[in-house]
Amino acid sequence: MKILLTFLLAFLTGITLVAQPRIIVAQPSADQLAVTVHPGIELFTVVQMLAGKYPMPNKSVYAKEAEAYFTPFANHPAVQYARQLKGMYPDLPELGYCLDNFPAVRIHYPEQTDWYNLNGKDSIQTYMRLCKQFFDDSRFWAFYQQHQADYAAWAQPVRAQLVSEGLVGKLDSLYRFRTKAPQWTICLDPLNGWGAHAITPKTLNPRYADRVVYNVGFLNRESTDASVPAFSLGSKSAVTVWHEGSHIYTKALQQRYKADINKLAYLFNQADAGMKHNNIHDWAHCFDENLVRGVTIALLRQYQSPKEARKQHAQEVVDDFQYAGDIADVIAARYSGRRTYPDFEQFFPEILAYLARKYPTAESTN
Repeated sequence: MKILLTFLLAFLTGITLVAQPRIIVAQPSADQLAVTVHPGIELFTVVQMLAGKYPMPNKSVYAKEAEAYFTPFANHPAVQYARQLKGMYPDLPELGYCLDNFPAVRIHYPEQTDWYNLNGKDSIQTYMRLCKQFFDDSRFWAFYQQHQADYAAWAQPVRAQLVSEGLVGKLDSLYRFRTKAPQWTICLDPLNGWGAHAITPKTLNPRYADRVVYNVGFLNRESTDASVPAFSLGSKSAVTVWHEGSHIYTKALQQRYKADINKLAYLFNQADAGMKHNNIHDWAHCFDENLVRGVTIALLRQYQSPKEARKQHAQEVVDDFQYAGDIADVIAARYSGRRTYPDFEQFFPEILAYLARKYPTAESTN
């Protein structure tokens, strides 16, 4: 009966589900995949930590050394200014990407960032200047250079995992970039004990416009002062890389088709618990999340076991991302392993058309 229902659903929606060929993908070069501790992020983390505006890091030899080195600067003007900022969140150190040309630091002031909305443009730019002053006054670069061997040792297993699993190459094989594929930076954040998140450096500093950046902390809550930080993208590293990478890979594409995406705003399941839990308040955000989750499911179907793909699909349904499976279906049926469309950019309108056909009204989504 389940087989019959699956066949009927596929027939009625115009989707033919077929097995996808496994594609051999190129491994990323050292230039395309960097794993590092970014000095700007580390700088902003230290200032925010001294201000008491950052979750305390998990214990480690490195955290203890950082505390000993920087505590004498606990009343630096940058630290005092951080204490009075209203919109201070754990991911604010991403502003470190506004700094470059280390150690002769330059500041790039973004045209627009959510941090301006939270704190005011003048306040954030003043804070950035004070953090640069902290860099100079604390001799931050000396501390950073002293730990280069540590940073390299932490990076090696993370890069080895990404290369051995071919995750970046598999993602790139779906998007089929006609120009140079984006470069990846995994930022190891040894003083971050709270989590991980994607950074969009293009909006912070155009010098990093071609980069996909993912920031991951040292998350061992059982660590001690004698522990050496170790980093991992987790057991679901494929989901992490494909999901977060797709946010960046599709950002410009979604902007280009903004009007067409907005025509589907009636599909927004605003009342569902998953939308509230994930702080999703508009259709553009909802579509973005469904899209990257759909891409991830499609890649799991292509490169991992059917069971893993089904589990991920089921999780998205539970979390109320109800269109992710539909997007995965149309990708699998009309794009993956085919050359009907030269790249994902040309294929993208097909996703919108499919959702419009399958769900012509809000009532049809129930």
